[in-house]
Amino acid sequence: MLYQRVTLPNGLRILSSQMTSVRSVSVAFYFGVGARYEEAEVSGVSHFIEHMLFKGSAQYPTAQAISEAIEGVGGVLDAATDKELTVFSAKVASRHFDLAMNLLADMVRRPRLDPVELEKERRVIIEELGMYRDSPQEWVGVLADEVVWPDLPLGREVAGTRETVSAISLDQMDAYRRAHYAPNNLVISVVGDVTSEQVMAAVERLLGDWEAAPSPVWLPCPQPAGTPRVKLETRRTEQTNLCLVTPGLAHNDPNRHVLTLLNAILGDGMASRLFLEVRERQGLAYDVSSSPVAYHDTGMFVVYAGVEPKRTAAALRAILAELGRIRAEAPPVEELSRAKEYIKGRMALGLESTGSVASWLGGQEILLDEILDLDDVLARIDAVTQDDVQRLAQRLFQDEWLRLAVIGPQKNAEELDRLLKL
Repeated sequence: MLYQRVTLPNGLRILSSQMTSVRSVSVAFYFGVGARYEEAEVSGVSHFIEHMLFKGSAQYPTAQAISEAIEGVGGVLDAATDKELTVFSAKVASRHFDLAMNLLADMVRRPRLDPVELEKERRVIIEELGMYRDSPQEWVGVLADEVVWPDLPLGREVAGTRETVSAISLDQMDAYRRAHYAPNNLVISVVGDVTSEQVMAAVERLLGDWEAAPSPVWLPCPQPAGTPRVKLETRRTEQTNLCLVTPGLAHNDPNRHVLTLLNAILGDGMASRLFLEVRERQGLAYDVSSSPVAYHDTGMFVVYAGVEPKRTAAALRAILAELGRIRAEAPPVEELSRAKEYIKGRMALGLESTGSVASWLGGQEILLDEILDLDDVLARIDAVTQDDVQRLAQRLFQDEWLRLAVIGPQKNAEELDRLLKL
């Protein structure tokens, strides 16, 4: 994967990769800021700002002007906020590259933050929170964060709460934006039918004179010991949704590629152990899967399942048995080889579009301060041994660090806690 990397004097980093086989360009602006950077009283402000940037800017003064600018040329505009990142992206036909750059640059650098629009969007976000709250499959993930990191930034919902969103003022929002939306906290990734010279000319014209600001800081969030292991939200639902959580790894942990394979073996895909055992053999859940979540300094490993309420205990025992089995026994060489081919194939297929390559480059740069080529990552995957996987399972899967989030008709958290044994 060939790309150019340039850092401007104001700290803004630009990554560009030309793909002459396509006629499109993907542009992604990665800001190193998200929910974990927020004070408790303004929880949700990063997500709120993401919404407000679509409501108008200096050159595109209304939400309609923004949407018409990009949709008028058949393009796509998107954004997302999580715990550590806020991303704004656009994909257009290559002849409209300058338009996409102008639009994104104006949105992030010169948003209007109109007071009338702010009040409208405040109501929209409160409705969004209600939508998530009404979806147990979504909300159980919020409870999982809370049970792992109670009263810590990583334990908060990205969108905030009704109370915090209702109270965030325009002045608080603008002060937060000015402190965190700065060129030295931004990575721009551009991939497609465009030259690096075109990219650099556009970025320097639009953002080269943007002044740097002090780098934002985040509060370390080691998982606290001795906290309640179960967070139960009792609801009259037809299905119990649960997340079983163990510690995970930070973004740059040397064992992160081992964790990728551990996850593939346990719960990534229909050939994984959890899917075959919990769903296919025992029929205890329609949906069961696992996924690692990484942050700057920590992480978690999550097993999700949606089960019939009366089968909750049986499903939980079956999940824990699989975690215990891989901790006790190294995976057979054939199973590890299959997992490697599965991961390598998914990675290769996932890098066939301009957007995915832009995400690959920009995501690594903003989170890791380095970019590994696909071949480098595949080599690291191939180097993982059976013993590596077992050792990591032994390190992560321990009774005292197990946590459980549950939404369903269950009423007794203590009964669920007694099940948490490997």
